[in-house]
Amino acid sequence: MKVWHGYGTEHSMNLKLIGHFADADEARAAVKAIATLTAAAEFERAAGRLEYGEPLRLFSDELLAALSEVSIHSLGYADVEQFLYDTDVQVDGCNVVVQTDEIDVIAYIKVLIARGAKVEMYSNHDHGTGVGGQ
Repeated sequence: MKVWHGYGTEHSMNLKLIGHFADADEARAAVKAIATLTAAAEFERAAGRLEYGEPLRLFSDELLAALSEVSIHSLGYADVEQFLYDTDVQVDGCNVVVQTDEIDVIAYIKVLIARGAKVEMYSNHDHGTGVGGQ
């Protein structure tokens, strides 16, 4: 059992991250890259090499192969865990929309930017749906 010590919480951010691409094919390719990296992170967890809250100490051969496959070379050890978080990733025309309650989304930002997106990020608490608004 893990006992967490800390101030505050990282949850309930209600973040919306939008990657704006030149065309729908680029958006779909970015989502495919995210899916590939998510599958690789899940494989690392199943193999016992990745645990929540514990950054990787090194990239396995399988993870390196996934990173090479999608041509993403900017992810650090701590970024990979973020692909295990509960997120909703959708293609909306030329856009990729990522919604999550997590604050740590730099892995998604890195993938979107590496794929050529202009990135927009905001909280739906203050802008958008009104869910959780004050």
